[in-house]
Amino acid sequence: MKTITCRAMGGMCDEPISGSTPDELMGAGMVHLEAAHPEMAESVKAMPKDDPAMVKWSEDFMKTWEATPEM
Repeated sequence: MKTITCRAMGGMCDEPISGSTPDELMGAGMVHLEAAHPEMAESVKAMPKDDPAMVKWSEDFMKTWEATPEM
């Protein structure tokens, strides 16, 4: 299990978000985004996965995932 803040995932707050895998953590992050930052969630959902900004976010997220210790 790893915990990363919303802000560290590119969000707007310091809410901790946890997951056992990168996909689980991204899913939990989206649930949080929809509840706490709905405008940002809509923007993320509208962005194609191959958009350069989304590709960069994915690369940065994986680097953060790798650097985050297991809890």
